[in-house]
Amino acid sequence: MKNKKIEIILHKFLNSTATLDEIATLAKWVEKNKSSFQEEVELHHLITGAGDGQSPEHLKNNLIAAFDQARLAAGRAKKRNLLLRYAAIFIGFATLGIYTYLQTGNSVAAIEKEVTITLDDGSTKKTLNGGPSRIVVRSGAYVVNQEGTKITYKKAESNQKETRQLVYNTMDVPYGKKFQLVLSDGTEVYLNSGSSLTYPVAFYDQGPRNVVLRGEAYFTVTSDSLRPFTVSTQNIDAKVLGTEFNISSYQDDEHMKVVLVEGSLSVGQSNTSNPSALLLKPNQLVSYSYFNKELSKENVDVSSYIAWKDGVLLFKNEDFYYIAKKLERHYDVKIEIKDTQLSKERYTGRFKTETIEEILKAFQRIKGFDYTINENRIKINPKKSSI
Repeated sequence: MKNKKIEIILHKFLNSTATLDEIATLAKWVEKNKSSFQEEVELHHLITGAGDGQSPEHLKNNLIAAFDQARLAAGRAKKRNLLLRYAAIFIGFATLGIYTYLQTGNSVAAIEKEVTITLDDGSTKKTLNGGPSRIVVRSGAYVVNQEGTKITYKKAESNQKETRQLVYNTMDVPYGKKFQLVLSDGTEVYLNSGSSLTYPVAFYDQGPRNVVLRGEAYFTVTSDSLRPFTVSTQNIDAKVLGTEFNISSYQDDEHMKVVLVEGSLSVGQSNTSNPSALLLKPNQLVSYSYFNKELSKENVDVSSYIAWKDGVLLFKNEDFYYIAKKLERHYDVKIEIKDTQLSKERYTGRFKTETIEEILKAFQRIKGFDYTINENRIKINPKKSSI
């Protein structure tokens, strides 16, 4: 937006802090610049995450609230009536436009991929489609039950024998999917897109509990002081007794990251002559650099690292290059960025129900660029000159 004064007033209006005089100024501008106002409302709606799962009616109520705030401050009946007249200018076409915007279909080709479990012998795969509760596997030793996008392992009631030999399964979650897994000890694992977990169908009754992760997962570990729980990746081991934490170990990132939500966690390098490990407290992050093979620790706000578990894409001052990586995994697309400068641009945003195109349009309005979509491949180019 080129008019800085209007931009400031609009921002105040959308955050319910505009005065009556400012709303009057904005109303006059809106009558002549309806499409620009529509775009700014849409952008505010996406970047702030104000519309997660909200209907156009909900958005209309939010706009009305902005007027209510100013109306309370206006005092006199004449001014209050004036505000009501202004409200009609904003709310009607703004919410209609948002409704149209939210209903816009995603033209990215939908290529359905499935979550699978590879059994111990490697010869059989069970395809997992979200659906009603059903038993996926039943044997004399254990039962695997599926309910929607959640798989639960537990010992068969008829089997009270001690586990003497570990039998492993591997769950693979493709791009564009997420899945929840409950291990035989009650530990809950949320697997993000493009991830896999190798785990025993039943742990030893005594001794360590070990699983192997590729990609990203959030763990809520069942406490058991006699059976420490270890998550191994290609480069690090995270050892816990009972805690909640997130590990991101995608090999196409520059760093592997572990954040602790609750409890305590020890993180050290695997397969190394240096046995030293870092002890984490809640709201701390350990980062492992694939380049220099070193660990570092810092205090963080864990919310942006675990939001994916609730289906939220949350970016806090992140390079567009890394945002694109997350979009690729979330939507199962391939993004090619031809604009070097854009890759370094930092963005903040929160998205949940939006399509990939809606997200690109939101970023496009902040920093101009062009993009093309061919099936599930997206190419981002520098914005062409209008001359």
